[in-house]
Amino acid sequence: MNREGEKIKINLFKLSHSILISGLSSIYLYSPNTIIKNLIFFISSSYFTFDTKLILNRENIDYPILYHHIISLFLLFWFYIDYYGEVLIYLYTLGELSNIPIYTTYHLRKTSPNMELILCSNIIQTIVYGYIRIYCFTDFIIKNTHLIYTSLTPLIVIYLMGWVWFYTLCKQIYEERITIRYIILDTYNILTQN
Repeated sequence: MNREGEKIKINLFKLSHSILISGLSSIYLYSPNTIIKNLIFFISSSYFTFDTKLILNRENIDYPILYHHIISLFLLFWFYIDYYGEVLIYLYTLGELSNIPIYTTYHLRKTSPNMELILCSNIIQTIVYGYIRIYCFTDFIIKNTHLIYTSLTPLIVIYLMGWVWFYTLCKQIYEERITIRYIILDTYNILTQN
């Protein structure tokens, strides 16, 4: 398999993890039980360990993502031993939900010739990511500032990484604004002709 095909396969693996864990953790939020807790912990810790190994085997190591994965492994362990478990599973659910549109857009960029679909997916990913990682996380931090003084402090770095990624997504939308404008105008013209 070529390098591009390998990236697509890994992206689908990441998408599958986000969908599965979003579902399991959402169920856990409403009906906590040991079986689902164990599934979340073992599936996600296996995922982050596997992905960390992939990162470390690359020629150029992505240190922010490596940090993210190591902190995520610690946070999963803390969730597992019920150290701020409700807080962590709530934030983890939000984080994984916000990843679904990102992996979907990446897949479309690599496999679809339909530029309109890719742009639409890009806009949706930016809106969803911004709402979850910026609005929901900020709201949570404001309402729970006492957590800054606990060992959950590394979450702040992950939160700030979310801001950087959101800026990158907004920049992509800004750079594609002319294409987006023409698609909207073309669609409007087609709809008004009927």
